[in-house]
Amino acid sequence: MKTFLALFFSVALTLAPARAAELPWLTDLPRAQAQAKAEKKSVLLFFHGSDWCPSCVELDRQVFNSPQFIAYAQQALVLVSVDFPQKTNTQTVALQKANQALKAKFNVSENFPTLVLLDDAGDTVFQEAGYGGGGPAEVLPKLQRHANAPSPVADSPGFKNLSVAEFAKMAAGKQNVILDVRTAQEFQAGHLAGALNLDVTAPDFEQKAAALDKTKTYLVHCATGVRSERACKKLTALDFPNLYNLPGGFKAWVAAGEPVEK
Repeated sequence: MKTFLALFFSVALTLAPARAAELPWLTDLPRAQAQAKAEKKSVLLFFHGSDWCPSCVELDRQVFNSPQFIAYAQQALVLVSVDFPQKTNTQTVALQKANQALKAKFNVSENFPTLVLLDDAGDTVFQEAGYGGGGPAEVLPKLQRHANAPSPVADSPGFKNLSVAEFAKMAAGKQNVILDVRTAQEFQAGHLAGALNLDVTAPDFEQKAAALDKTKTYLVHCATGVRSERACKKLTALDFPNLYNLPGGFKAWVAAGEPVEK
């Protein structure tokens, strides 16, 4: 088994280009957070075992070295490597202690790899353990839904994506309509003040939406951004001209410390 693992890592590391050659990976979280705040980006922490964890190596090779991830990270992310190698002599004692503290802080335990996404205020907006393959198409959409910066892909025709801060600023305008497209049960459990609830999964969504005032500006959100994007596309088809979407949804709103009511 040891021989097999040694061979695996030898081949994997040979095939995988070095991350540092493409993207800067920091090891100091405070420094990363300061940079993210200044650049209005999100911080992505990668908890991994570089010399013993096969799925960590695959995540690195398939996702982090892909052109899609590199393009997105350059625009939206500050990257932090939190490595737990078996060969600890590759790290300083101070770095080992700092990494152990981060593992405890984010309750990672022995779940490698784990990705943790922080907004520019330092709040956790996304955390997921494990990697079963799928490449950037599996990982990138999850990050794009929760990160501060909008997706590198251009906004869809008919609506614009906003960060939580931008959404909150527009929500403060009394003339704008906050449209919550979650279910009634989700809405009752907690919602943005003054929001209008219209379930995008309901069969009569288009009928009810068509009765709304199209001259107004609509700030659309759901739980995580998936349903709100669908709703924006439906509203665009109904000729609503002023639509704004919150990709991270209600979860990102709460994680950013914005107020909610019941």
